[in-house]
Amino acid sequence: MNQIVSAWGDNTNGQLANGRSGEQVGTPQRIKDLEGVRTVEGGSGHVIAILEDGSAYGWGRNGFGQIGDYSTDQQLEPTRVKLDGVKAVAPGGGHTLYLLEDGTVWGCGAGFFGMLGPDNMRVHPVPVKIEAPTNIVQLVSGGSHALALLDDGTVWAWGRDDCGQLADGDLTGKRDGALVQVHAGREYPIRALPQPVEGISGATFVATGGGHSLVVLEDGSLLTWGLNDCGQLGDGVTENRKREYRTPVKALVSGVRAVAGAYHHTLILLQDGTVRACGINDRGQCGDGSTVERSAPVEVVGLTDVVQITATGGGGDENPGDYGHSVAVRADGTLWGWGNNNFGELGLPDVGLQTTPAQVPGVSGVSHVTVSGEVPGFRELPGGGSTIVIHSGQ
Repeated sequence: MNQIVSAWGDNTNGQLANGRSGEQVGTPQRIKDLEGVRTVEGGSGHVIAILEDGSAYGWGRNGFGQIGDYSTDQQLEPTRVKLDGVKAVAPGGGHTLYLLEDGTVWGCGAGFFGMLGPDNMRVHPVPVKIEAPTNIVQLVSGGSHALALLDDGTVWAWGRDDCGQLADGDLTGKRDGALVQVHAGREYPIRALPQPVEGISGATFVATGGGHSLVVLEDGSLLTWGLNDCGQLGDGVTENRKREYRTPVKALVSGVRAVAGAYHHTLILLQDGTVRACGINDRGQCGDGSTVERSAPVEVVGLTDVVQITATGGGGDENPGDYGHSVAVRADGTLWGWGNNNFGELGLPDVGLQTTPAQVPGVSGVSHVTVSGEVPGFRELPGGGSTIVIHSGQ
């Protein structure tokens, strides 16, 4: 069956790969001349697709060289990444990490917070090799930090640690292999080399939000840590809630299969095919029919037989919601979305806000979905999201 790639939503940085930028598209539009795609993943205003032959193509924001095409030019159409044998990709805020078939990890873009190693803390449009374990089975990036799941069930972390994203329990960031980056007069503790997260074993799935980290364990429990300003860690605390956790806590949920992090909210896919959500909900991101912030996971209304979830968002302390949205794929290949739709990111005509899941028209046979959003530091004002899918029909 012929698989195609379509995109819609905010196109400020060319995230829709249609040769233009600046306009919004509220209905699915096919990305031309992009075939044989195995997977596609979105970062903050940029998107990377991996083809069946191991080549990779990127488009969208590229001011830090985060696509890896040896340039810092915005790309409005799919552009070849200068790497071969790509197995997986993890786009982040202003950087991208690539896992190759040989087990090595390469990175490009903004290295300021240690994402590309201690010797590459600057703009790198040319991919550089990162000193990382060679038995990684899953690689994910947050705004400026990364998690790697190894085949032995351990989790490694590196990058920015100002909100406890690396779970080292240390306020200074001055442990072995760590540095302090000064930006705009503020000190940011960072770790420029991947190191194991202490006390975690038996991990089966990892995810990151803008400033928080998420790990699913073999027993179906969910460990979370990092930024918790809106309850995105799901520990249920409301009074005297900690804004950040520097060691893992257990979310109030069980039977977890997978998880997805946005900047201020979290989606949780359970083994029974239903979905839970927690965190900011000002645009209906939690899908429970309300706009009330949730510090403990609540059920996303009416969703069953879900096989994939993803979410995006951005914003800062003054405006944490930033138009976040959430998306899920069901076993029948239908696509469902909720949250903000001001930029057309849900593909729902004449709808600005969707507090419960609605089926996205115009696509069928969806096998994979990703989203691209905006995070602080990479856009002057919070931007909208985009949705990109691999599917078989319209």
